Amino acid sequence: MKRLTSYSECTHRPETGTMVCRWLREVTPAEMRRSYEYLLAEAQGVGSRRWLLDMRRRNEEDPETAQWLHDEFMPRLAFHVSGPTFLAYLLSPTHLGRVDEDALAREHVAQLQRSVHVALFSEESGATEWLGQQAGKI
Repeated sequence: MKRLTSYSECTHRPETGTMVCRWLREVTPAEMRRSYEYLLAEAQGVGSRRWLLDMRRRNEEDPETAQWLHDEFMPRLAFHVSGPTFLAYLLSPTHLGRVDEDALAREHVAQLQRSVHVALFSEESGATEWLGQQAGKI
């Protein structure tokens, strides 16, 4: 795993064509944006359109970053990466439960799916399996 900073690790798995990014602690909105920018640059460099984003160590909601993702990052991702992109988010069961219960969060996830394909998981095996199933769609 390539350590990006003290708060995240990102790497490319060439055998599956997947970019993997793990956040190691709660991060500020600026740190989260830097992580996504780095991930986009790395993914473009290796041609990866399947991402595993492990946020299980992050449980705090961040409306500022969510808005940035929706308004700025996801449209750029769709523009700069040719073809569909698949993002599997790993969330803690507590965080995933809040997303399931919160209508606003569900609406936000649905909006993201218009630009890219997003799925939420609490187990890495499910996320990895879903990403593998997307290989034929790339």
